[in-house]
Amino acid sequence: MRTLLLFDGLGGNQAGLLATLRELSTRPENQAYFQTVFTALDEAVEYADADLRAAYLPSGLPLKQWLELSAELSETGWSESVIAGILVHAYQLSRLQPTECGADPSVVASLGHSIGLQAALVAGLRIRRLDQFLAVTSSSLKLVVLSLLRARHLTAGGQPDQAVVDRYLATGSKARTPSPMASVTGLSLADLQQLVAGYNAEAARQPISISLVNTPTAQVLSGSPADLLDLYFAEFANSPAQWSFLPNTIPFHSDQLIPAVQQVRDQDLDFIGPLPDPDDLAVPVYATDAPRNLQESADLVDEYLEQVFVRPIDWKVAAAHAVSDAKVELVVDCGPGAAARRFTRECLRGDSTVRFESVQQFSRRVR
Repeated sequence: MRTLLLFDGLGGNQAGLLATLRELSTRPENQAYFQTVFTALDEAVEYADADLRAAYLPSGLPLKQWLELSAELSETGWSESVIAGILVHAYQLSRLQPTECGADPSVVASLGHSIGLQAALVAGLRIRRLDQFLAVTSSSLKLVVLSLLRARHLTAGGQPDQAVVDRYLATGSKARTPSPMASVTGLSLADLQQLVAGYNAEAARQPISISLVNTPTAQVLSGSPADLLDLYFAEFANSPAQWSFLPNTIPFHSDQLIPAVQQVRDQDLDFIGPLPDPDDLAVPVYATDAPRNLQESADLVDEYLEQVFVRPIDWKVAAAHAVSDAKVELVVDCGPGAAARRFTRECLRGDSTVRFESVQQFSRRVR
């Protein structure tokens, strides 16, 4: 079957991921992979500016120690996008080793939702040699760590007044504290665009952006927590549309992050090390900002930085183009969350020719 590998992003529930990583790390065939991960994370933390480490990684990234413990990370730990993004990427790359599904000949394309794009790029290389895969793993993890740290630091402000937060939390079963990203469901894109444009037209505020269009009636907004909370009370407090803050600390897919992207380009690429070029992609990897194949791109590092941190996602267009262009028959959900799979199913509703399968099922079958 012509197979597309699908990678989830952040914003959903990654509960159980640390336990899954812990189990994977105990397998003898994964020892070289996890040692590479531990070393890359240690080197990235050592390289990072002291103020970034102190603010967002005060205990470093002791993944080896976390995997030796029995406790899960706290909800606060998972809501920190730097930590969550790193662990998601480490999990996704573990599934791409040559001994897993990384070199399976049925894979003809890959697609990643938000930060899952970087794993999709690695998947597109179809690496068969373990030493080559581990070298790419090291550079890829360093890129993810430093880009997340710089984006987090750039947008650390914009916190709302506590009295306004308390008012929001008291309006119903609002279990999540305001963050820089909010999910809105139940409105058409045109209606949401009109509301956001009206809000942004007022002076003396940073603009809110529609950062992800996941389905025709499920979108995500990015902005400062204070501005998003202001928009909620202005337009959504009495609306039938559903509003939910995401457990993120970074406003992904937003022009606010352009300076962070530039910092990575200007300061970090020599340390990160060599990363693949578009010519290295053995199969198509599809963009999420427009219907295009990244084999025809100019620079894959730029694509990761721009598509994950700056450009908005139109998932219906991306998913439909990927499935059609690569003549996909089977979508393998590489997780770790279920959001990308759910969005893809909804966007392909009516297409009965495409099957869905988990990466666990796929890996067992192809070994």
